[in-house]
Amino acid sequence: MKKVLLIEDDLILGESLVQRLELEGLQVRWLRRLGEAKLQINGDWGAVVCDVRLPDGLATSWYAELSAPTRSVPWFFLTGYGSVNDAVQAMQAGAREYLTKPFDTEKLISMVMEAVASQPTVSQTMLGISSSMRKVEELVYRLARQKMSVLISGESGVGKEVVAQLIHKLDARPVKGEFVAVNCAAVPETMMEAEFFGYEKGAFNGSQRAHKGFIERADNGTLFLDEVGDLPASMQAKLLRVLQERCFFKLGAEKTTHSDFRVIAATNRDLYADMLAGKFREDLFYRLAVIRLEIPPLRERPEDIRWLTEIILRQITAEQGTPIAVSEPFMRDVMARNWRGNVRELRAYLEHAVLLSDGGVLDQPLPASVGASQDFTDIPAGSVALVSLHSVVEDAERAHIRKVLLCCNSNMGKTAEVLGISRKTLWEKMKRLDINA
Repeated sequence: MKKVLLIEDDLILGESLVQRLELEGLQVRWLRRLGEAKLQINGDWGAVVCDVRLPDGLATSWYAELSAPTRSVPWFFLTGYGSVNDAVQAMQAGAREYLTKPFDTEKLISMVMEAVASQPTVSQTMLGISSSMRKVEELVYRLARQKMSVLISGESGVGKEVVAQLIHKLDARPVKGEFVAVNCAAVPETMMEAEFFGYEKGAFNGSQRAHKGFIERADNGTLFLDEVGDLPASMQAKLLRVLQERCFFKLGAEKTTHSDFRVIAATNRDLYADMLAGKFREDLFYRLAVIRLEIPPLRERPEDIRWLTEIILRQITAEQGTPIAVSEPFMRDVMARNWRGNVRELRAYLEHAVLLSDGGVLDQPLPASVGASQDFTDIPAGSVALVSLHSVVEDAERAHIRKVLLCCNSNMGKTAEVLGISRKTLWEKMKRLDINA
C-alpha cells in the first residue's frame, strides 16, 4: 500500500484530507508540526502534502534544505494567499504543485493519486514504467531463463544495451561469465578476425603475446553485438559458423577453441529489409533473431521521461556529490520535448542543465538547440543574425513571465504579485510581448 505524509495543523482540513485519501486506498500519516515531520520525513513516502505555514516554522524553507532524494518525492504545498511567493520558491526547488486555500479537494486528490501511481516500485525500476517497456521487461525475464539468441532493434539512444545487460544480469546459469560488448561499426575490417577470434603468440608480425578475442572472453557469458548490421559480408559468414559450431580457430592456432555464450545483437536499422535486399545474410539473420525485441523511442512513451529524468539526476547527484532540485516548470519542459536522440540526448541535456544551474536548482529550461555543438570560428562573417540588446531583453522578459504564469497556473493576480508589478502592467507587458495566459 502506498503511503502519503500529510503535514497540516488545521484539524478540520487535516481530518477531511485523511478520510478522503484513505478512501482511495492510501495509507496516510498525519502530522501537525514541523518538528514531528523532521523526525519522520525519511520514510518510504509515495507523496507529501504539506501546509506552507506551520505553528513552528515555514515548511518551504525546511523543504529547500532537504536532500535531493527527499525532494524528488512528489510534494504538494497548501498555501494561503499571503504565502504564494513561498510556494513558488518551493516549486522552483522541485515541488510538484501548490494549491491556494480554499482549494478544490478533488483536484488535490487527483494529483496525489496520479503522482503516487507514477512512483515505481523496486520491481518496476529496471527499464521503464510505461506499458510498452513493462511488456519488454516481462519478456526479458522470460528470456533470461533460456539461452537463446535475441535481436534488439530501435532508434539510436533508446537503451538497447541496457536491455541486453539486464538479460545478462538475470541469466540463471550457475557459472556466469562476462558481458562482452562489441560495437561492430567501430572495429576496422582488417582487424575483425583478430579481435573476434583472438590470436596466438607469433601468429603475425607484432603479435608478441597471445590475445583472447571477443568470442573467447564471452565464454559462459554474453556476446553483445551492437550495430550488427554493419558487419561486412566476410565476417558475417565466419560469425555464422561460430554460432552453429560454438568453436573456432584463433589466428595461428592448430586446434579449435570452444566458447559457450549467449549472443544478443542490436541494430538501429531495419535488418529484415537489409536481408531482403541482400545486404545481410539470411541464415545469419535467423540465427540472431530467434527472439526479436523492439524498443520504442522515448517520444512514444512519455510516461518514462519523468522517471528517467529522476534516475539520471540521482546518478549525477551521486557522481558530483551536490544535491539537485528540479522545478515543475523545468520538468514540464523536459516532458514536452521530442528527444529525437532518445535517452542519450536526455542525459546530455540534463548534464548541461546541471552545469549551468544556479546552486543545483534546475528552474530555467534550456534552448532547444542546447545539445548541438557549433564551432563559430567556421561561420563566415555576416552569416550570424545579430540582434539588438532590446530584443535580447524582451526575450528574457517574455521567458520569465511565461515561467511564472506556468507556476501560478495562469492566475494573473498571483503572477503579478510574484513578479512585483501591478496587474495592469502585467497585462500591458503580455500584450506587447505576445504572451497568452
